[in-house]
Amino acid sequence: MRPAPLLGLAGLLVAVVLAGGCTRQVEETRATPTATPVTVPVRAPVGRLVQAPEPVKEKFLLDNQLYRSGQLAAVRCSLPDAQLVAERAMIRYATAFVACLDRAWEPVITRAGFDFVRPSAVFAAPPGTRTACGEMEKDVYGMYCQDNRGIYFNWPEYVVEGSYDQKDAENSVQWLIGHEYGHHVQWLTGIADQYGERYWAASGAARQAEEDRSEMQAHCFAAAVFGANRETLRIRGDRLAHYGHPGYDRHASDMVNFDRWMRQAFEARGPAGCNTWPALAKRVS
Repeated sequence: MRPAPLLGLAGLLVAVVLAGGCTRQVEETRATPTATPVTVPVRAPVGRLVQAPEPVKEKFLLDNQLYRSGQLAAVRCSLPDAQLVAERAMIRYATAFVACLDRAWEPVITRAGFDFVRPSAVFAAPPGTRTACGEMEKDVYGMYCQDNRGIYFNWPEYVVEGSYDQKDAENSVQWLIGHEYGHHVQWLTGIADQYGERYWAASGAARQAEEDRSEMQAHCFAAAVFGANRETLRIRGDRLAHYGHPGYDRHASDMVNFDRWMRQAFEARGPAGCNTWPALAKRVS
């Protein structure tokens, strides 16, 4: 603010007289100024320029709200007890298990701020079957297709020839469907789209590493379900020791990473331990 200039004595007297309401003349005397008024220039206000934070690149991969959405629900899961000896029995069993996964995942997905949509259906797809996402390959046991939200499984691979391995077959189907449902979760939460961008931008070993991160995360999501539902799904014995998976050699060199991701998801009972995207390639292979 500019300071007011100093008044001379004459100006002061005139002001007083006028204030008193008098009309008589007052002899003006000019006082000798004792100081020269100094005008201070107005200083513009100084503010700190605060730059808006940069948006997180690949937010859906690296900083997805899903990772902070809490534990999965423990749900009552009623599954058919018919032997898995035919295509129809397999589809009935797999579809019933998908319904259990719907109830387990829906609260987590909605808490993370995403719309929940169920998978469309479970399809039996022997090798060579034309699906909405291309041909079912011989060595592929299961597949999730974003185009129609379908879960496909190579059902002849799961045919049970004797009652003695019925439980093993059920466990394998549960794991397969849990894994493919994990890809559905990736699609629901924007992860799949940004994974696709990474995948097609890479090549060679780098592209393989991106695929490994996606597959390991789907495994991890499945283990989180089994961790939250270890009681309702009656996960016991060797299967409990393997975090819901039907079994694997945890001491094998190529299973070390798998075992670590499974363990942390199973214990967390939710997706918090499943952010595979910033991990080094050697940690997800």
